[in-house]
Amino acid sequence: MSVTTADLGAARVVTWESPGKLNAWNHETIVAIAHAIEAAGAEQAVRCIVVRGAGENFSAGDDLDDALAADRDSWAATIGAFQRLTRVTLAAPVPVLAAIDGVCIGGALEFAASCDARIATERARFATPEVGIGLVATNAGTLLLPFVLGETAARELLLTGALRDARWAKENRFVSELVAPGDLDGRVGAWVEGFERTSRAAVAATKEMLNARHGDLLEAAMTREERWCVELFGSEDSVKALQAFTERRAGD
Repeated sequence: MSVTTADLGAARVVTWESPGKLNAWNHETIVAIAHAIEAAGAEQAVRCIVVRGAGENFSAGDDLDDALAADRDSWAATIGAFQRLTRVTLAAPVPVLAAIDGVCIGGALEFAASCDARIATERARFATPEVGIGLVATNAGTLLLPFVLGETAARELLLTGALRDARWAKENRFVSELVAPGDLDGRVGAWVEGFERTSRAAVAATKEMLNARHGDLLEAAMTREERWCVELFGSEDSVKALQAFTERRAGD
């Protein structure tokens, strides 16, 4: 897995890549993405941050190979890194734009919910499958997804773990627009140009006020998520589900 950065006009583009794993994240990847976002936000010349997966997928979320090999302490560290990623994204003084292609699953979807805007391709797919492997959402997903999607759609996503298509994401306001895969880069460039015409100081103040609406709810939600994710790790349901994942993969 690699995390790289590049400039696009006044934007900083943060890209991750995990060949053969649908860009799934391990602990080191999550830490590196958070560091790249934090570093970009600290640079006065940067007017927005674009986050995306390399190739044809945003991310499949947590790397289950790592989860299978984890003990309770290393799993807790991974969940803590997920939560820090959300804090860093919300605290960035510039807009964070998620450019979503292919799968956007689990913690990656919940991270995308903490971004300021999301655009996706017509082949994008979305899910929060944690309940299917005996775990729960992270990244303040239990707070932010109801805000972004609305209560009904958020509960549908979080409680069923079902895979949803790009049209569903657009209809339920998770993404601002859908584009053909070949048009994604062009639309990212257009969003970047739009952010370049704004006042960085005014945008930072506006983000701060928007985030302040959550008050203490944000930290409380992440505390609950972290506790339940660690508590459920190693439970009978979770162990069985992860073992079934291993068996399915071995049969492929």
